[in-house]
Amino acid sequence: MIHAIERLTGPGRRGLWIGLALFALLVTLAWVGFIASDDVTYARGAYGWIEHFPFVGGHGTIRYPITIPMALSFLTLGGNEFAMVLPSLLYLVAFLIAAWRATRDVAGPLPAFFALLACATSPLLVVQASIANVDVIEMALLFGAWILCFRCLEAGPNRARLIGSGALVGLAFLVRETAIFIIPFFGLLFLAGHRFRRWHYLWIAVGFLAVWSLELLYLGIMTGDPLYRFNISLHHDATIDRSIDLAGNVIVHPLVDPLLVLLVNQEFMALMFFALPLGAWLCFARAVPDRVRHFARLLALFALCWFVCVGAAQKLLPLNPRYFMITATMACLLTGTALGLIVQQGATRARRAALAGMALLVGTNLAGIYVENRDPTFGEEQFVAALAARPGARIGTDPMTRYRADLLLRWAGSTARAVDAPPAPGTLFYYNPARGAKPNARMDAAQAPLYQPQPEWELVETFTPAPSYLAIALEGVGADRALPAGIWRKLRHPNEPAYLYRVR
Repeated sequence: MIHAIERLTGPGRRGLWIGLALFALLVTLAWVGFIASDDVTYARGAYGWIEHFPFVGGHGTIRYPITIPMALSFLTLGGNEFAMVLPSLLYLVAFLIAAWRATRDVAGPLPAFFALLACATSPLLVVQASIANVDVIEMALLFGAWILCFRCLEAGPNRARLIGSGALVGLAFLVRETAIFIIPFFGLLFLAGHRFRRWHYLWIAVGFLAVWSLELLYLGIMTGDPLYRFNISLHHDATIDRSIDLAGNVIVHPLVDPLLVLLVNQEFMALMFFALPLGAWLCFARAVPDRVRHFARLLALFALCWFVCVGAAQKLLPLNPRYFMITATMACLLTGTALGLIVQQGATRARRAALAGMALLVGTNLAGIYVENRDPTFGEEQFVAALAARPGARIGTDPMTRYRADLLLRWAGSTARAVDAPPAPGTLFYYNPARGAKPNARMDAAQAPLYQPQPEWELVETFTPAPSYLAIALEGVGADRALPAGIWRKLRHPNEPAYLYRVR
């Protein structure tokens, strides 16, 4: 079996195509798409460039490395979910190719294939690949900067590569200000004078400033404030409430919460339990070739610097797993490289253990992907479907559902028929309990009762999400009765049903 894997991946690109094909399959099966969150903000920025060129924007809509490609995608493919996701997806594919190539050049084809496999099956990457987001764009650009710097550390300082590395950091900084978290990584290399003289590292700063100065010039001309983006980013939220947007984190204490995110959250599954020991072995074991050890140490340093910076910024950033994407992807590369190296060079027993470890990692990753909620906007999507099934009809709903469905309504051409006023007799009303059952930012406590169904209303249709195959299987054998009620509810009913009424 080991020899079969080695022949399959080969010295060429077969391993790359296999890994990318698997990634494409998993993204298709786990497709999320529209989430009515930051993705809508970026879409508004994209439409800003289409409808109001030249465009500036505000918080979120000003992130040009995603909004401009998304605008081009909308112009090419039209307004739809896939066009919205495509730019982020392409950035991630570029990262996978670059990561495979860098690992193959250093460690060989089999470690590169295993590293690609670890990334391509990562629940965090697979799910985020089907959502329009800046996290994967920031990660791809910063890893590109890392690769250019690594090439210089191996072959000697090259001004063009170092400037290019800084330029990629500058582009990542235009995506999101957290890109500056790479500064400690470059800073430590600079202070150590690692492999070449310190002044050579200043070319990275030149590349960064060259890109950022273009933004400063543009914003200075357009708004009169060169630091316009920086200022709105600092002041768009006064505080961060760590009780929201935690995506399943276990909150214990600020000093350990960031580590718990990596160890407990389903987005990472067993990754860190593999990455910590295998990464340490790869960085320090004498049996590891010097070049691979250097490669691993720089990956680990990048991952550690990013983890420390995100953990230290808990008052600015919620502990959302996607903020740890760089740490997670570097951990994937370390884990895959180590397991592949053992299979490639180790004794028979060690090789078998490494294969078993890789199978376990991939298996747990697939389980993490499977339990993700792939339809977080079920209520909004069914509202648009209800309008599409009734051409010409006006349907009311609560203000939050109407607000979150706005982009979908625009694409469907149903905006004018969606009403968020309190229901009147004789009209159709769509009740989405996930958004309309209690007060929220679009509906205060005094308004909420006006949007609640009444006993005399006629139920026209019920929209019920289909259960997962896992839930059906557990229910079939009676295992659902052994699970805690909260866990079973998330498995069987990840999204609440919605209802269409005729108001009487």
